[in-house]
Amino acid sequence: MRIENPAWYPPESVRQEAVARGEEAPAVVPPVPDNPLGDDAILLGFDGYLIHGTNRPDGIGMRASRGCIRMFPEDIESLFARVPGGTQVNIIDQPIKTGWHAGMPYVQAYQPLEVQENGMAQLLEALMLLGQSADGESMALDYQQLRGVLDVPDGQVIAIRPVPEPEPVVADTESETGSINEHLGGQQGFLEAPEV
Repeated sequence: MRIENPAWYPPESVRQEAVARGEEAPAVVPPVPDNPLGDDAILLGFDGYLIHGTNRPDGIGMRASRGCIRMFPEDIESLFARVPGGTQVNIIDQPIKTGWHAGMPYVQAYQPLEVQENGMAQLLEALMLLGQSADGESMALDYQQLRGVLDVPDGQVIAIRPVPEPEPVVADTESETGSINEHLGGQQGFLEAPEV
């Protein structure tokens, strides 16, 4: 459900925390600039959880809310205008995501929200998915680059390069023959066909 200029009804836990700090906790915050929901909100099917704007953009992307998904004003405005009511929303707690676009594998890694028992399984699944091209063919990837993405899980979507083809080695026959002859003590006749 989409709500323009939403009022915020602080949950009981927020009101109790305010009282503990010696602050007055309002039962409702009307749609004003200090409203933590911003100008647009999308109510999810979970009680009390929303996708919304915010009056504190420094908390976007951080575990600073009580379950809501905060967005920059221009982002929630764009999403709000394009998503009809009743749209299915899936909340995914998966720190490693993979995908393909235009024949290129992509990976996105986040810091896990908590210690995950199946973290290794997710990594192996990501490697398996990335190791096959979009048409199902086996594909060698730059695992050093992939390791770098997984070691610094900042949520960026990164294209994973295929392993570069090794450069062909062009042999210089003359220098190889010379070095072999030097190794043999300069006995050039040794490499030539024997006389009959």
